[in-house]
Amino acid sequence: MGFSKNSYLGRIWRYFILAGVSFSFAQDVFITVDQFGYRPSDKKIAVLRSPERGFDASHSYTPGTTMEVIDSATSTVVFSGAPVAFQEGAIDTASGDKIWWFDFSSVTTPGTYYVRDKSDNLKQSFYFRIKDDVYNDILKAAMRMMFYQRVGMAKEAKYAGSEWADAINHEQDKHARLFTDSTNAATERDVSGGWFDAGDFNKYTIWNGNYIEMLLRAYLEKPRAFTDDYNIPESGNGIPDILDEVKWGMDHLLRMQNTDGSVLSVVDEDHASPPSAAMGNSYYGAPNAMSAYSAAKAFALGSIVADKRGNTTYAATLKDAALRAFSWAEAHPDSMFYNNKAEYGTKDLAAGQQEIDTNYVTGARFVVKVAADFAMYEMTEDPKYLKRFEGATDSLPLMRQYGNWALDQYRIAHDLLYLLYLNYKDANAETKSLVQERFVSVFKTSNYIVDGLGKDGYRAYIRDYNWGSNSAKASSGLLYEKMENHDAAEDYLHYLHGVNPFGMVYLSNMKSYGAEKSVTAFYHGWFNDDNPAPGYLVGGANSRYTWADCCKQYDADHSAKGCGSASNNALCYAVSIPVGEPHEKMYSNINSGWPIDSWELTEPSLGYQTYYIRLISNFVQEKGVDIGEKIDTESSSSSAANTAESSSATNSSSSSKDKSESLMISGPVVTSVHFVRNAILVNVSRESVVHIQIFDMQGNKVESIQERVLGNKRISLDALPQGYYIARITNGNAAKSIPIAIR
Repeated sequence: MGFSKNSYLGRIWRYFILAGVSFSFAQDVFITVDQFGYRPSDKKIAVLRSPERGFDASHSYTPGTTMEVIDSATSTVVFSGAPVAFQEGAIDTASGDKIWWFDFSSVTTPGTYYVRDKSDNLKQSFYFRIKDDVYNDILKAAMRMMFYQRVGMAKEAKYAGSEWADAINHEQDKHARLFTDSTNAATERDVSGGWFDAGDFNKYTIWNGNYIEMLLRAYLEKPRAFTDDYNIPESGNGIPDILDEVKWGMDHLLRMQNTDGSVLSVVDEDHASPPSAAMGNSYYGAPNAMSAYSAAKAFALGSIVADKRGNTTYAATLKDAALRAFSWAEAHPDSMFYNNKAEYGTKDLAAGQQEIDTNYVTGARFVVKVAADFAMYEMTEDPKYLKRFEGATDSLPLMRQYGNWALDQYRIAHDLLYLLYLNYKDANAETKSLVQERFVSVFKTSNYIVDGLGKDGYRAYIRDYNWGSNSAKASSGLLYEKMENHDAAEDYLHYLHGVNPFGMVYLSNMKSYGAEKSVTAFYHGWFNDDNPAPGYLVGGANSRYTWADCCKQYDADHSAKGCGSASNNALCYAVSIPVGEPHEKMYSNINSGWPIDSWELTEPSLGYQTYYIRLISNFVQEKGVDIGEKIDTESSSSSAANTAESSSATNSSSSSKDKSESLMISGPVVTSVHFVRNAILVNVSRESVVHIQIFDMQGNKVESIQERVLGNKRISLDALPQGYYIARITNGNAAKSIPIAIR
C-alpha cells in the first residue's frame, strides 16, 4: 500500500486521518517514542529518523515543519511544535540515520497519545501513555523473567501463563556429581535451585553473586518501588516479590557452600525444550576464590536486608555464611578453577568461562575482592574491610592513571564502587578526596561519559556496540541516575523501550504491556518459536557479530567443505543475519544456534536483566512499603489474583484494575487487535461488546459489526469485495483505526 501523499488515494487517506481515523501504517519506520510512555513530569522527546545507511536506507524521510501530539481517545491535537535537526542535519555515525528531535515535554495530562507529522499524517508514532505509574507493570514483567529462569521449579499455568507452563525441571540437581570425578558416587550433593544464567541453563556462582547484589541494592535504594503482587508462587505472602526472588537464588548459593566456607564455582545443566525434558546428569565444578568472594558479598547484603526486616534467624545464617566464605577466600586468594577447558580436564563443563584471569591493567580480580569487602563492611561496620581498597587504590585504572578511558562503559562496576565508598562514614579522608577528585572530574570531562551525551542521535550514548550492548545502555543509565542526572538516565531507558533505529522495545513479547513492536525471538534453550515469555532484555546490537568461520569459508567458494556437510552449509542461509550494518543496526530477532551463533546478538542474561531492573526501579511510582514496614497481605493477595487472571487472558502480569492503562488500544478491556487473512482478531481481558466500522477509500461506511467477545475472537471480513479499507474498532470510549486489504 504505497500511496503517494499527493495521489487521489493519498489525499483520501489524509482526509480520514484528519477526521480522527488513526492507524499504524509505517509507524515503526520514522518516529520513535518510548512505547510504554512517560511520566507526566518527564522530559519527552520523540526521535525522528531518516535512514541513510544500512538495510533500511531506501526509506528516506524529511519531517515537515510541524509535528503534532494527538490524544488517541479524542483525536484532538494537544500540542504542536517544530522538530530540531540533530547536529545540523549530519548523519548519526552509530546508526547511519539523519535525526530530528521533537520535544513535547509540556504535555503532562494523563492519557494515551501518538506523535504525527502534520504535513504527512501517514507518518506517526506508536501509541504511548502518560501516567505516573507507567513503568510499574514493566518492572513487574522484568522481575517475572527471573521466575521463568528458575531452576527446579514447575512453571504452573496460573503463574507462567498457559503458553509457557512447564513441569518441574532439573530435579537431578539434587544428586549432582563433581565433573572431574563423575563416577564417584561419594561426590554427589544437592546444588538445586538458582536460575538459568542466560539462554543457556548453566549456573555460575560468581555471576549469581552479582545478580543478587544488583537486586538487593535496587531494593535497599528504592524499597517502596517493589510490591508483593508479581504473580509468582510467593506473591501475597507479605514479602516484596523481589526478596522472594532473591531468596530463591540465595538458598542455591547456601547449598553451593562447603563446610570449610569455600563455594563451588559452577553447575553444568542438561538442555532441552521445554526444560522439564532435560533429563541428563548435572555436574559441578570445584571451588575457587572468586566464587567465594562473590558469594560472601551476596550473603552479607542478604543478611543486612533480612535483619532490617526482622528475620533475625535467616540474617544470622547468612552472616555466618558470609564470614566463612570471606575467610576461605582470604586464605586462598589465588585459588582458580577453569571450566570448559580441555587442558584442565573440564571440556564441556558449562559454557561461559567464569574464572577471572589476573590482569593488572583492568584490575578485574581486585574489583571482585573490593565488592566483597564493601558488603562485609556494610554488614559489620568494621572499617578493616575498607583497608584493601585504601591501601592499593592504584589497582584500579581510574586511581592509577588519570585518563578518561578508565571511566568508560566497561568499568561501570568500578564506578558504582567509587560511589559507595564516598558515602561510607569510615572512609579514609585522603583516599576519599582522591576518589572524589578523580571520579567527579573525569566523569564531567570524559568523552565516554557526559561529553558523549550530545553525540548520540538516539540520546543514549555508548562508545562501542559490542556483545551485550543493551547491558551497557542499562548500566550507563544507572550511573547517570546515581550522579543525579535523571533526564540522561531516563533517556537510556527510552532507548531500550523503543527510541532506537528499529523503533523496537528490546524486551521480549511486550505486546500485552502496551508495546506494538518488541522482541519476537531470541537465543534461548527453551523458547524455540516466535512467542517467548515476556520481559527478557536481549543482548542488543553487536558490531562484531558474524556467523561461524565455517560459513565464511563456504560462502567464499561454495564448496562441499565449509561447515562439514551440505545440510550444515544450508544452515548458514536458514535465516537473514545483519552484515555490514552501521554499528547500532547490527541486530536481528533470531534464535539460531551454530553456525549462525545468534547468542552474540539476542541472548538474554541475568546480568543485563538485573542492571535493567535496578535502573527502571528508579522511575516507577512507589506503591510498596519501607523495609521495616509490613505489607497488607489481603490487599496484595487480591492484586496477585487479579494479575493471574489477566495473565491468563492476555499474557500480561499487570492487574486487571490497571488493564485499561496498559493496552495497545486505550480502553477498558480490549488488549490487542490485528488484521490477519481477511479477518480482524480481537483479544479482550473480560467479556465485552466490540464495535467495528468499515470505511471504503471514498469515506463511505460499507459495514458495521457488533460482536460480544470473550478472550480471543476472529471476526471474518470475507464478505467484503477485494480492495483497501479502513477498519475502526471501538470499545467503550476507546477507539483505534487500522488499514486493511481484502484479497
